[in-house]
Amino acid sequence: MDIYACIWRASKNDEEFDQQEFDDRMPRLFDWLKTLKKSGHLIACGGGGFYDRSGGLTLIYAENPEQALELSNGTPLNEIGTTELMQWGVFYADLNHSSNLHKLE
Repeated sequence: MDIYACIWRASKNDEEFDQQEFDDRMPRLFDWLKTLKKSGHLIACGGGGFYDRSGGLTLIYAENPEQALELSNGTPLNEIGTTELMQWGVFYADLNHSSNLHKLE
């Protein structure tokens, strides 16, 4: 299994971004993340932003690029943005952060 970074960017810049449109997708986003976690594909997830638009990062395990693409296509955020995949050859990671784990259970 390889690690892939699913890098999501909103289609609209911060000035045009519709927060309600984003918030309406949160229940489906968490269902997608829960599915990834239960199937052993989810490594990490979180949101933030780029210099001019909202964004997020989901790290997943996948057998190959095709499976990574299939998994990343499941996010409802692709309806209001795009997800780019990057195969992540990990040099170092210390991802022991689980304060919001309860949201994925």
